[in-house]
Amino acid sequence: MIEFQLHKIYKGSAFAHWIRHAVLLLVLFLSSFHCFLSAHTLNLYGHSVSFQYQQPQINLANPITSPQLHQAIGQVKKSDISALLQQLDSISVNFGMDDIAYILMADKVAKLIYKDYFESLVFKYALLQEKGYRVMLGFAPDFITVYGHLDFKVHNVAFVEYEDFTYTDISFQQNLETCQETLLELPLEGRAITMNESRPPFFNAQTEVYKIHFEYEGMSYDFAGHLNQSLVNYYRELPAIEFGQVYLNYQLSDPAKFSLVASLKESTYNMFPSKQIDFLLQFAQNAFAYKKDAEWMGLEKFAFPEEVLANPFADCEDKSVLFAYLAKEVLDLPSVALIYYVDNHLNVGVAFNHKSAYNFIYNNQKYLICEPSGLGFKPGDNVYDVKKASIVKW
Repeated sequence: MIEFQLHKIYKGSAFAHWIRHAVLLLVLFLSSFHCFLSAHTLNLYGHSVSFQYQQPQINLANPITSPQLHQAIGQVKKSDISALLQQLDSISVNFGMDDIAYILMADKVAKLIYKDYFESLVFKYALLQEKGYRVMLGFAPDFITVYGHLDFKVHNVAFVEYEDFTYTDISFQQNLETCQETLLELPLEGRAITMNESRPPFFNAQTEVYKIHFEYEGMSYDFAGHLNQSLVNYYRELPAIEFGQVYLNYQLSDPAKFSLVASLKESTYNMFPSKQIDFLLQFAQNAFAYKKDAEWMGLEKFAFPEEVLANPFADCEDKSVLFAYLAKEVLDLPSVALIYYVDNHLNVGVAFNHKSAYNFIYNNQKYLICEPSGLGFKPGDNVYDVKKASIVKW
């Protein structure tokens, strides 16, 4: 129809003949472009990021079999996956993302492209393998798991040992029932998934207000400010990272830090050092309602300082992290975590150079035990046997 109309209008003209063919080529090009590229917009912790990719069709049916998976992975790798990786790499660089943040983004991308959960897992596996990570695919007739080799330790998630490597379920789901899986026979190579333990990514699109009321020795204190909700949402998707320096390195975001730390410094400025520690300890004990993670969110999750300000409840690990962070930032006092595995408990030893007001010595440094999760405990009070505690520097 287009060709007929053009011929009718421009008949008898060489210029018209050229125009006709140019228009036809343009129509064909646009049609082709539309067929092979689809625009996708991803919500990345409040940031709207876009990429283009035309997904190949993946057909999985029960029972899931090795030939199905090989065919599906082959279809993904035949697509323009390298162009997608370039776009995702650009997004990653823009937000200063490490590998674990990239893994979480890849999961979101896969679920955005493929609505079927198992299809999204196959796509995520192929994407991460093309990216160069050491990943492994396990499957049962009605189940698929994507495993990745991490160079840091996480808790409470499924893992498998294979050929001298530990592979962790990178969906990071807790409380999963174990099932017998078959390893998909594909080359196991690539690099480990790493974590930047010095700083978090630069997510900052969303903010929320925090308000904290606290009473100490008959006086009322009110603290308020803004926190980085984008980072809070990111932290909530992270697995339970093993306790270590990362929990204090991932400081409060600048808005939260400038408001809370400055206010606490002002409140404790004229106090003796022992009274300053007691003030922060009671702040951790009383300003945040205690409840075990499993009771209010259904899983065990170690919280970063920013999360503690955002969450409605905090348990012993959460309060200990916040107290240790504030002791460092407000009073410039380093600390260690004391983990009592038999008692499933954690509290804090604060470096305190006093002749008699200390509980133990570690690496020639005196430490005062502080119990952030127990109400009424003073610095030095401790009902647990410190000799049975595992000491973790952070």
